[in-house]
Amino acid sequence: MQRMNKRNTGILGLLLILLLGGCVGRKNINYLNDPSLSNGSSKLFENRKFEYRVQVNDVLSIRVMGLDDATSKFFNVEQQGNFQNVSDAALYVNGYSIDKNGQVQLPTVGKIKLQGLTVGEAQELVQRKINEYFNNATVILKMVNWRISVMGDVSRPGAYVVYNNQITILDALAMAGGPNEFADKTHVTLLRQSERGVQALYVDMSNTNVLSSEYYYLLPNDIVYVPTIKARPGRLNLEVFAVIMGAISTAAVVFSVIQNTNQ
Repeated sequence: MQRMNKRNTGILGLLLILLLGGCVGRKNINYLNDPSLSNGSSKLFENRKFEYRVQVNDVLSIRVMGLDDATSKFFNVEQQGNFQNVSDAALYVNGYSIDKNGQVQLPTVGKIKLQGLTVGEAQELVQRKINEYFNNATVILKMVNWRISVMGDVSRPGAYVVYNNQITILDALAMAGGPNEFADKTHVTLLRQSERGVQALYVDMSNTNVLSSEYYYLLPNDIVYVPTIKARPGRLNLEVFAVIMGAISTAAVVFSVIQNTNQ
């Protein structure tokens, strides 16, 4: 009997060690941990926002307001119908693509090089060119291919159209329904397109330092990937192991009771 009790104690000890090893720390569960923050206090995190610059193959919506109806149709193709009902596909088809030379082709005005400019700078340049041909015309320039993708261990992975010139990585995760229970917020991967290739880096969403990072604000075509923490497979295996060990422990107790009864 004493020998059996020692065996059961060993089994319970082993289970306790495995349980502790399979636990998920709070750092992996919560966002933006900062010991310096307390109730009633505030802290400023200065942003280092990186402005997106127009690249080859970008698609722009360029609308010229204040023109007569005949001239307006040349620039504003989407206005031939109800603008409120224009789909993303229609905006893409009727938009102005940046060609391999970094230029767009506008009616009457001709080619304008916009590659390397911010959206605001591109709008100002197009406005100056339009002013050379038309009086009292106002240019409105927007990105059409402003999309971000959220993948991995989130509730609703997918590609999302952004109708805002400013979106943060927290906004993107919220759009995707947020990370799931076993998502690793300390190693969120950000993939960003550049002229030289794809830049990849880890973003630690469990630390408030991310609020001051230049990668806090997303750019068009960014991809956010949320991995699963390593504790998840161990924890799932542990649940199966716990059931098996529970059955073995129960069988050992029953066997011990039967032995004592026979004696």
